[in-house]
Amino acid sequence: MRIDMGGHLPKEAVSWTATTSTLFMLPLYKPVIQFYKPSPLNDMCMNRDVLRQSLIAVLSKCPLVFARVTAQADRSLVLEYSPENSNNPVLEFHNATVSYADLETRGFRLSDVSANDLNMPVEDGVFTESFESPLLKFKVSFLSDGGIALYSTRHHVLFDGNALFSFVSNWARCTRMLAQKQVPISSEMSLVQCLNKTGSPKPAEITVDTTQAFSGIVAAIKHAMDPNDMRSCVFSIAAAEIKRLKQQTMDSGLLLQGEWVSSNNVLTAFIAHHVTRANMDACVYERGPWVVYNSLDMRRLLGLPLRGIGSPLFTVNCLVPYDELMDAKHIFQVAYRVRKCVERCTNGYLQDANDWIAASYKELVKDGIQEPWNHMSFTMLDSNARNLGVSCMDKIPVYDADFGAGRPEMARSLDNISNYVIALPSPQSDAYHLHVCLERPAMDALMADPGWNSLCSLMCDS
Repeated sequence: MRIDMGGHLPKEAVSWTATTSTLFMLPLYKPVIQFYKPSPLNDMCMNRDVLRQSLIAVLSKCPLVFARVTAQADRSLVLEYSPENSNNPVLEFHNATVSYADLETRGFRLSDVSANDLNMPVEDGVFTESFESPLLKFKVSFLSDGGIALYSTRHHVLFDGNALFSFVSNWARCTRMLAQKQVPISSEMSLVQCLNKTGSPKPAEITVDTTQAFSGIVAAIKHAMDPNDMRSCVFSIAAAEIKRLKQQTMDSGLLLQGEWVSSNNVLTAFIAHHVTRANMDACVYERGPWVVYNSLDMRRLLGLPLRGIGSPLFTVNCLVPYDELMDAKHIFQVAYRVRKCVERCTNGYLQDANDWIAASYKELVKDGIQEPWNHMSFTMLDSNARNLGVSCMDKIPVYDADFGAGRPEMARSLDNISNYVIALPSPQSDAYHLHVCLERPAMDALMADPGWNSLCSLMCDS
C-alpha cells in the first residue's frame, strides 16, 4: 500500500516556502548533536536503509531543502529549487569506536564529538556568487555499545533551531510510519524570493556597512583572539530556580499593575549578570554597559507556521548599565529591562524592520554594491563591542525525535561563538542546559563565581 506522507505530517512540515524574509541575514552553519542510548530496537529502527528511506520520504515534502541560494540578475538572493540542478542534502554513516557509556560518563563533552569523528566539517556559510554547499547535512554514528549519535548541521538561512529540531522530529515520524507502510517520492518544485518592500525606520538591531569589502567587515567586528583561547562549557540550572527568581522579580515592586516577566527574561538577566561580570573581572573587556541580545522567533507574531522551515529570527537589543550588571541585587531590574525591550517587538515593529531591510537592500543594489547581502548584519555579531547574545530554546522540540527506539537522551549545541549562550531544555524539561562559550580568562572567572556556582552545576567542560 502506497501512502502520501503529507497526510501524516503536521501541515507546517509540508514546506513549499521558507518562513523568512531575511535570507541574507544569517550566512552561517549551526551544528547540533543528539545522543540515543543503546537499545535492541536501534538496529531495526535506525539502521542505514531505514534512515535513508525515511529521510527521502520527509525530504519529498520539503523541496526547499534541495534549493540553492543564488544571486539573480537584479542582485536579489533567491532560494531556488530545480530537479535538474538540485543541491542535495548529505547523509553520512560512521562506525565509531567510542561507546555511549563513555560519552555519558564524560558528560557528552563537546571535545569528545570531534575527537571521535562524530561531527562533520563546518563551513563558514558566507554567500558568494558560486555558493554550492548543501543547506542540510546529517551524520549518523553507530557507537560501539549500540548507542547512536545523530549530528546535524544546517545553514541558518533555511533552518533556525526551531526548524531544525522540528525537521528531525518529522524525519523520526516518517521512520515510524515506514515500519508499517511504503512511502512514495515527490519531485515537485518550489521557488522563494526575498520580499520587496519599502519605507520604514531603521531598527537598532541591524547595521549596514558599504565602506569596505566583506572580508574587511568581518575583520572589523571580530574581537582579536586565538581560537585555542576559547573555552566552551555546559552548565545546568534547575527550572525551579528560575521560577523562584521570576517570582522574586514579580514581588520586587518594580512592575506596574498588569505587567509581568517571563522565565526567559529572568534567565537572560541571570546569565547577563554573571557572564558580563566575568568578562570584565577577567579584563577581557573594559568595564562599562553591555548590550544584551535575545533571539526572538517571529513566527507567532507574524502569523507564520510555528514549526515551519525557515529562519524568521530577530535579535532584541537591551542596553544594560554597568551598575546593574555588577550588583546581583539588580538582577530583577535587568529582567524587567529585558522584558520591556521584548515588548517593543510587536508584529508592527517586526514588519517595519523587515520593510527597512528590504528597502535598504534595494539601495545597496542601486548603488552597485557587490554581493550586497554580505553588507547587512545583526549588531550582535560585533564582538569588539560589549555584546552578549542569549538564545532561550526551551520551547523547541529538542527531544521529540523518536525514530522508534525512544527519544534522544541528550542534546548538545556545538556553536563556538564568543559571548553567546544557548539555553536548551533538559530531557525532562526540569532544567535548562546552558551552552556557554567565552575566552578562557572569562570562563575561569565565571567558574570561580560563587553566585553562579550556587545555582549552576557543570555538566561538561570542553
